[in-house]
Amino acid sequence: MLKIMVLRKRHEKMLEEAKQLRSKISGFKSREADVAAQVEAASTDEEITAAAAAVEELEKAQKSAKERLATIIEEAEALQQEIADAEAAASSAAGGDGGEDGGDEGEARSRRSMSPDFRRRCQDFQRTGKHTYRNAKSFVTRTAVLSSSTGVIGPTGVSGINDPVGNTISDFLDLIKITDCTGMASYKVAYLSTDMTAAAGTEGAVPTESEPGFGSVELTPSLTSLISYVSREIRKQSPLDYEAKVRESATRALRRVLSKNAVDAVLASTLNTTFALTGAAGSALFTPHLLSDIILAYGGDEGVEGAATLVLNKADLKAFASVRGTNEYLPVYSIIPDSANPSSGVIKDNNGLSCRYCLNKNVTALSSLTPTTTAKKTMFYGNPQCCEMGLWGGVEIDVNDGYKFGEGLLTIRGEVMADQDVTVPNGFVVVTAKSA
Repeated sequence: MLKIMVLRKRHEKMLEEAKQLRSKISGFKSREADVAAQVEAASTDEEITAAAAAVEELEKAQKSAKERLATIIEEAEALQQEIADAEAAASSAAGGDGGEDGGDEGEARSRRSMSPDFRRRCQDFQRTGKHTYRNAKSFVTRTAVLSSSTGVIGPTGVSGINDPVGNTISDFLDLIKITDCTGMASYKVAYLSTDMTAAAGTEGAVPTESEPGFGSVELTPSLTSLISYVSREIRKQSPLDYEAKVRESATRALRRVLSKNAVDAVLASTLNTTFALTGAAGSALFTPHLLSDIILAYGGDEGVEGAATLVLNKADLKAFASVRGTNEYLPVYSIIPDSANPSSGVIKDNNGLSCRYCLNKNVTALSSLTPTTTAKKTMFYGNPQCCEMGLWGGVEIDVNDGYKFGEGLLTIRGEVMADQDVTVPNGFVVVTAKSA
């Protein structure tokens, strides 16, 4: 028994190390995106050399981690087999024939030869009349039942529960500023709307009065909720964790609502500026200089703000990709999706000006828009941190078996209390379009 305990301890340590390695390998995906951006942005020899070194270092680290993981998995499987063999040997030794001695003396020797574990199983069998074979390997070996024997039914294998391709939530919700407002009735954010103005003065005279302007944005909690039911019997009938998958789906559903609310808040805010386009058709507004016009429209007259993201509909991303030059008809824009996050990436024009983009289906597509005399808001560009979301208690997913207990159902309820708005003046530039 002591040997088995030691083997199990070693096996647990191997599994823990394998878990850490898998987490490390998963973390390489975000690193790949950063290195890809570094390679794409490299222009000088020094930058290219540094990018090549970063690629080599990343590949070396990935290879080392994967090789170590493969070794640990192989050793863990071998150790698992060794544990099973040791358990079978211990079970055989505990359950063997105690000899042919009879009478009280033979029975006493038999009791002395029993291990505590075997004696406990005998007592359980005497009390309940049932026995459960814990070591399936030794049980099959003793009965000599073959898989080809008549009447033997094999189990049906199942894989994991696959999500559909494209079941992605916009990354915009993860880019905005999050504030914990638990315990507050509301949350107010102040901002500076106008600076003071200085002017030429006259010695001995009072300067012209000038004061800064201030404003505020108030966030108040709004409840979003959902409910679903899962049969308790699924736990017994399938090795797949349907309950966990329903919880995951509930989380995604709540995040979709929060993402839509955040986009709606940006488009409705009066703190933003606009970049106005005029044309007969939205698709005709995608010109070789549209991206640079949007980027340079963001910020003040004396600066080009960085750390900004273009939030747009996927149809507009396709429209950017379709723009061709007038001479050689080559693509004007290069689109580089983020391998670690399908909803974001980098868009770059042939002049070298680039920015990050984030797809969101709640943004009206400019490319499919038929402009009218009233300007309609479409994509927007800016620093996502200029949009703030207050959370009252966070996203909660609860599982309860009381409400539908009589029907054998688990109740899964999700809810979130939040509010979003733009809290920085000129935080975004919104692209609008109308007919001439």
